[in-house]
Amino acid sequence: MNIISSTHNTNFKRLRKLSSNKTNKNEKEFVIEGSKEIDLALKSNFEIKKIFFRGLNPIKFDINFSDKIEIFYLKKKLFDLLSYRNNSSKLLAIANKINYNLDSICLKKKSIIIIIENIEKPGNLGAILRTADGMDVSGIIIVDSKINIYNSNVIRSSVGSIFNLPLIKTNKEEAIKFLIRNKFKLYNTIISKTSKNYLDICYSGNIAIAFGSESKGLSDNWKSHPGKEICIKMKGKNDSFNLSVSVGIVLSEVVRQTKWFSC
Repeated sequence: MNIISSTHNTNFKRLRKLSSNKTNKNEKEFVIEGSKEIDLALKSNFEIKKIFFRGLNPIKFDINFSDKIEIFYLKKKLFDLLSYRNNSSKLLAIANKINYNLDSICLKKKSIIIIIENIEKPGNLGAILRTADGMDVSGIIIVDSKINIYNSNVIRSSVGSIFNLPLIKTNKEEAIKFLIRNKFKLYNTIISKTSKNYLDICYSGNIAIAFGSESKGLSDNWKSHPGKEICIKMKGKNDSFNLSVSVGIVLSEVVRQTKWFSC
């Protein structure tokens, strides 16, 4: 029985390093917290290398752990130093990252892809992943962003949805080539004189929707590729929605038309 009772333990030190969002960006491994999230990662073929239980007593979970996974028991005080959820979380895991590319996107008869340019906030990305997962999006493309997609805040706010669909970091040029190659219709969420209300568009075929950063929106560079400009008409005094909310609003209409009804 592998018991960790000291902060000087090498496995504890490794966990602490990977749990730090400042240092884990360039690591090949990352930390997953929570039984639901770990289960989803396993079902999506992420390689779990080590499992850490909170406390010294085995806890029953409806998860089939491979015999190759090392099991450790962390004293509660040590576990809580690493946990974001205090006493509500019982499991931590170390897993290998998966570096998806554009070919990882499984295209369907009517595919929807979300493109996000220069996203800044991990919590927003996690919320977008959770919404996209629930609406059968084929993949999310992150363009020109320094965000760490395996940031603990992304995993936590996505409630494990990060493991359910490919998340690809690339540049605009490669993203555009992918869209052209696979005959996607591009819709840029941007406020301009030619923008149309997202509700006044008939969406069909393969759809890609591009969103900009929280602070600056979608850059004008996207106008260089032919695509329709759409926007959400605001009724209040504020001039914009939160990024993750904007994605949910537009995506719900696209899904309503392409997945549930036909124009």
